[in-house]
Amino acid sequence: MQAAAQTWSSIGTVSEQRSARFMPSLTDLAFLLPAFLLFLKMSGTKRLFSDGDTGWHIRTGQWILEHHAVPTQDIFSFTKAHQPWFAWEWAWDVTFAGIHKFWGLVGVGFITVLLLSLSCALLYALVAKTSGNNLVGFAVTAFAFCGTTSHWLARPHLFSWVFFLLFLHLLRKAEGGRTKALYWLPGLTLIWTNTHGSFFVGIMLVLTTALGEAITAFWGKRESPAAVYVKCRPFLLCAAGCLAVTFVNPYTWHLHRHIFSYLMDGNLLDKIQEYQSTSFHHGQAFFFEGMLLVGLAASFRCLQRWQVTPALNILCWAHLALLSVRNIPLFLMVAAPAVACLLEEVIRHCKGSRVVGRFFASIGDICDEIRPFERIPRVHLTSALAILLLASLFAGGARGFEGEFNADLFPIQAISVIAASPARRIFTYDQWADYLLYRLYPAKQVFIDGRSDFYGDEIVMTSLHLINARYDCFKQLRRFAVDMVIVPPDAPLSTVLKGRAGWKLLFDDGKVLVFQAAQPGNVSAAGGKVERPTLAGA
Repeated sequence: MQAAAQTWSSIGTVSEQRSARFMPSLTDLAFLLPAFLLFLKMSGTKRLFSDGDTGWHIRTGQWILEHHAVPTQDIFSFTKAHQPWFAWEWAWDVTFAGIHKFWGLVGVGFITVLLLSLSCALLYALVAKTSGNNLVGFAVTAFAFCGTTSHWLARPHLFSWVFFLLFLHLLRKAEGGRTKALYWLPGLTLIWTNTHGSFFVGIMLVLTTALGEAITAFWGKRESPAAVYVKCRPFLLCAAGCLAVTFVNPYTWHLHRHIFSYLMDGNLLDKIQEYQSTSFHHGQAFFFEGMLLVGLAASFRCLQRWQVTPALNILCWAHLALLSVRNIPLFLMVAAPAVACLLEEVIRHCKGSRVVGRFFASIGDICDEIRPFERIPRVHLTSALAILLLASLFAGGARGFEGEFNADLFPIQAISVIAASPARRIFTYDQWADYLLYRLYPAKQVFIDGRSDFYGDEIVMTSLHLINARYDCFKQLRRFAVDMVIVPPDAPLSTVLKGRAGWKLLFDDGKVLVFQAAQPGNVSAAGGKVERPTLAGA
């Protein structure tokens, strides 16, 4: 093994170095890992298109491109038509609407895979640089990224992963003394603000770093308050700059007020699945649970070494991940570097053990052999060829690479019947409504869709009451002049609609039931003619 390490380190001729630059690296393997898992171990694009929100995001982007304006009022529903609406992810909407225009859902799927691959490669680079051990870094990266698979959806949050990791990279450089890296963060924040509503997370990371530097300097190194301030000032100024650019968005400060009120509405968030705590009975929770246990140990070790910032980040995001499943990927990413450092230390410490020393010595030797080889600069030809292969598979419509929503989760077979009906005001689940907006907007409008921040607690509760056929369900259907209901057979509402005077069953394939009012499309809640709402900016 030692001879192999010497061989890699002795690559010195121009031809040898040139050849090595084209060889695959662990960075390439990290880049390929999401595609490997998605298409060989999972259901391919069915996983990416398992969330209906993709549909209304694309239609929003198309509206923006057509009208050259960002919507300020609702354009999709009849329950809150003309009400103020914040399309806070408009940059993602426009980008993917443009991709969709030229390449359809196939293009959306392809770019989504590239975003996943980029996130995994960035995470590996961060973990490997922090721990100094490429093999352990790759293993921890693979473990952590496997814990994010339930969030592999064609939605704007994948951009937030990239920004999150870029912030961690640049803040790591700044902590090492290269504070010029902070100059990039306000620009990244500006893009993040207009791409995804989690932009405040970047500011949190900067402030956490400032706090960590302050604690280390004041209590760890016993420096004076003035010296502590000098050390924290670059981070505080960076946080202020990042905060300032968040107001550069189509809605200015109103966006901040809206996001704050949304996140503080506990009654509403309690009814939204992605804001619920995770179930540890689910198989994928194994990765979260494992990283949680080792991550807490790693944070304790960081505190022993006065590495306060990573410890604070782990503890903060562990708490947030336990509160909401949508925070689990960010916890896994922020904990991975410290976990890799802890494992590297364990390997070195256990090499002298009588019981397991030989095993850990072998692992340590392998890590030492790989390290010089991984330090050779790469062209990443393997990743480039993989991108070309993925593009050809998507373009050719290979099995698993189709640009289609998951047929097991959406009423795809009923679309022709729904489209042919004169009914326009549809009540259904929010996820199904998202898909219907993608397929049938603007001919049809929906009661509620995936924009929970827009509809609020009242409409969400009314929707749940209707699905569960509460005593006043027909009163609510008349109130909102609903003329079509689309539900699965096991929904209580489907039971009470069967045989109900004034409603008829149009479609039933055992998975989806489509009910239509006896006189659809001509009576509003007030008894007048139903009119299509005027679109903001049109």
